[in-house]
Amino acid sequence: RRSSDLGTGQFSVLGPPSEKMIDMTSQDIEGIISGPRRTAQELPWWACGGLRFGCLGCGRCCHGASGGIFMRPCEERCIAAALCLTAEQLRSRFETSRWRFPSLKETGCGRCVMNGDDGRCRVYACRPVECRTWPFWPELLESPQAWQAAARRCPGMDSGPLWSPRRIAVVLAAHEDYVKKLSREWGKEVR
Repeated sequence: RRSSDLGTGQFSVLGPPSEKMIDMTSQDIEGIISGPRRTAQELPWWACGGLRFGCLGCGRCCHGASGGIFMRPCEERCIAAALCLTAEQLRSRFETSRWRFPSLKETGCGRCVMNGDDGRCRVYACRPVECRTWPFWPELLESPQAWQAAARRCPGMDSGPLWSPRRIAVVLAAHEDYVKKLSREWGKEVR
């Protein structure tokens, strides 16, 4: 979710309850959209018209190819509390350390352990930022081909409301900031 204060030009993307993922000014967002580029031809491919996305709650983003769903320490505590567990119990039952940072485990078929039998996330209200920023991940915004490949699995991509380039930039920046925070908070460098 995004909120903006029109008086100050401040934008924030909300993370876990009562924690802001990132605070940005309008100038920061413009810098993300255009970066050091100088012409419209060099803008990110999605910067001219935005992208359509509307989550259908199908849970397809919660299973498929193996990969880490990382958590910051604050997210780990929030998820543990939502499940009425201690952080230690969450780690032993639902986390793996096979990736660089603590990650939610997957079932044998590649489904996130928090994805219930009904296809819904058991911790949706406090899901990690990595989940909250789907599908606006750097690797999916890199090219139209990457976006389309993901859209073949996700019926909400290329449908639903139009996300403006500015809004996409906010979510993308939140995702990138999240990776930096993971590294800092777990004391490991990003590869």
